[in-house]
Amino acid sequence: MKSSKILIVLLLIVAQQLSAQQKSNDKEQISAVIEKYSEAVIKKDSVAFYSLFNDDNVTWCASVTDKSQRKEIKAKGLNESARGYFTGSYKGFMRSLFRYKSTEDKFDNIRIIEDGTVASVTMDYSFWAENKMTNFGSKFLGLIKKDGQWRITSVIYSLELTQYFEQPPLKKRVKGNG
Repeated sequence: MKSSKILIVLLLIVAQQLSAQQKSNDKEQISAVIEKYSEAVIKKDSVAFYSLFNDDNVTWCASVTDKSQRKEIKAKGLNESARGYFTGSYKGFMRSLFRYKSTEDKFDNIRIIEDGTVASVTMDYSFWAENKMTNFGSKFLGLIKKDGQWRITSVIYSLELTQYFEQPPLKKRVKGNG
């Protein structure tokens, strides 16, 4: 009787360690997707970039922050009801990069939540063109694990324009630090 209890406890410990190891592997795989995303933007490698996304519908949507939108309306004499958001596609985003000699999407303050099947990644980003930051904000990625591979199903982000505002330092952007 005592040996069966010990065996059950040992099996539970092994199962817990295997589960923790799988979670660690999933987070590492998701981190690799984020790194490949950034590398593909720098290299303008559409094949590598497209391979990160789900084959079916992928949401791609951005919203200009209220304060940048107010500045844009004033600076460009736009109607007060001008759209402060846009939708597109990851393919359209990649095609848009070719108008620049150099591009980079930098990420920090990355947080990954996953259950082995679906994942949510939140991060701060800054987009650079011609070695100059053009915009920054928060980016939210939705992912699914499909055929053993993590694929992006949605990219939703806020957009603050650097022509009006500077990106706050990381210390101020990390939640819980003021």
